[in-house]
Amino acid sequence: MRGGTIRIDRRIVWLALAMVPLLVFVGIMAMRQGSVTIGAAVAIGAVVCGLGCLPTLSSRLDLAWDTAGISGCAQACGPFFGLRRGRIGWDAMVVLGRTGAGYGYVASADGRRVLWTDMHQGQERLFAAISRRRPDLITPAMQPADPDSDFDLRP
Repeated sequence: MRGGTIRIDRRIVWLALAMVPLLVFVGIMAMRQGSVTIGAAVAIGAVVCGLGCLPTLSSRLDLAWDTAGISGCAQACGPFFGLRRGRIGWDAMVVLGRTGAGYGYVASADGRRVLWTDMHQGQERLFAAISRRRPDLITPAMQPADPDSDFDLRP
């Protein structure tokens, strides 16, 4: 079996980062016009969100699979997504699903998880790899309606 890797679409991240200076400018202008609280909130919020986007430009959030299993983000707590990485072997996988926050994941019996987001491009290749190695985890509701569409795990 051939391995693969899926990544978050960096174009979306660059677009979000490009908005930061604009929002900082809007915040400063609002402060100059007397709306100090709102202006400061906009400017600080833009900087915080921009800093939160920076990890997505690294390979830290990539999800990869090979003959041994799947490796990727093992933590899905907001800004800490991807700080901890994990690996689950094909034989250790017991669940394929979605979290309440919408992250796709595979999990092992001992509670380990590898997660991904809807922003990861190429999820259909991941889905195909899982269905080849672990067809027992795939239900009809999880299969994409369109083979060219992104991997979708509808409940």
